[in-house]
Amino acid sequence: MATSTIAEFSEGPRELALPVRMVSDWHLGHPGAAVRDVAQVESVLAGAGTLVMVGDGREELVKGWRAEADRLWDELRTACERQGVGLIALTGNHDPDASSDGWLKLGEGRILVTHGDMIYETSSPWSRELFDKRKEVMALLESRKTESLDERWDCAREVGRLLRPRGKTPQGLVGYLKLAFWPPERLVEIGKVWTGFAAEGNRFLEAFAPDCDHLVCGHFHRPGRFHVGHRTIWNTGSLMKMCKGLAIDFDGESLAAQRVVLK
Repeated sequence: MATSTIAEFSEGPRELALPVRMVSDWHLGHPGAAVRDVAQVESVLAGAGTLVMVGDGREELVKGWRAEADRLWDELRTACERQGVGLIALTGNHDPDASSDGWLKLGEGRILVTHGDMIYETSSPWSRELFDKRKEVMALLESRKTESLDERWDCAREVGRLLRPRGKTPQGLVGYLKLAFWPPERLVEIGKVWTGFAAEGNRFLEAFAPDCDHLVCGHFHRPGRFHVGHRTIWNTGSLMKMCKGLAIDFDGESLAAQRVVLK
């Protein structure tokens, strides 16, 4: 039985210990994050060879959240080292400087793993910041060449920086719901994306990774496995409050998902 696999990154191949366990959108440091102590998620590490945080592992862009985000990320890194689990961080729109890696491929190129902000040109169509900065975003998109996977990723990373969260701290359940779903136009966009992101993911693969049969992503906070034609779109969900998260394992041959349960 294989104990490692070769993953393809933009800068070349790397050997990763199996199983490769993929999670995302823990948003460590965010006031709305469910994880306040890494002990809550240490069970996620059990039995993993490599943990891949598929973007938005922590908050980097809001100054008031950064210290807590860094503290929790350091705890996670220490927990991985203690359990002998390798840690890979892919960038997301909330942590564009998490690493120099925006994507990786597994299974001899059959599986693309990326945060998901590359799927839509505007990265996050539901973002309240996009309502205010659409002209800036569109100007950026018009100025960028995005024919390759790396060019698309680099552009998405810049869009994420433009759409920096406002950093408001929700107070109570009503405050959190208002932060998450207001204004009403945002709720409409969330509905469109939740019902359409799998089809958009398939179109994205067709354009930028046509040899891939599977896309593993986060970003949309809707966990599950979605079939579009001959392809499967896997979403890891989120560990924000009132959200559900998945851990998706690659054992060297196939993918399987399990629910993340917090202590």
